[in-house]
Amino acid sequence: MTIFYICLAVVIVGVSVFFLVKEVKSPTKKESYTVITNKRQIEKNVQNIEAMIKLADGNDKLCNKLVELKDEIRFLNPTKNQKVKAIDEKISSRLDDMKIEITKDINAETIWRMIEEVEGFIAQRIKELEG
Repeated sequence: MTIFYICLAVVIVGVSVFFLVKEVKSPTKKESYTVITNKRQIEKNVQNIEAMIKLADGNDKLCNKLVELKDEIRFLNPTKNQKVKAIDEKISSRLDDMKIEITKDINAETIWRMIEEVEGFIAQRIKELEG
């Protein structure tokens, strides 16, 4: 009978410890929502670049650069960091501007400057996450 009580006590302690650890490690709903929205924004940016690749069909140099940019953005980690989210907003805004420019003229020099700006934002984002 004492073995039964000891086993019961061990199970109760084990279950209690499990739920305490789970509660400490689980993010809040707001944090989870923030990460999910950031992930969606990254996915939207990738889709935006895929659309630009279709628009830039015929300019191989630009298409190759957009594919490189798409791969860089695709593998960004979603985060709850507000500074990084602000940088992602800048990236998204600049990509929207690029799409407009590509629609106007796929050989425009401003497109290349915008690509450089987006690459700078990506570098800034990576630095912010490391710091």
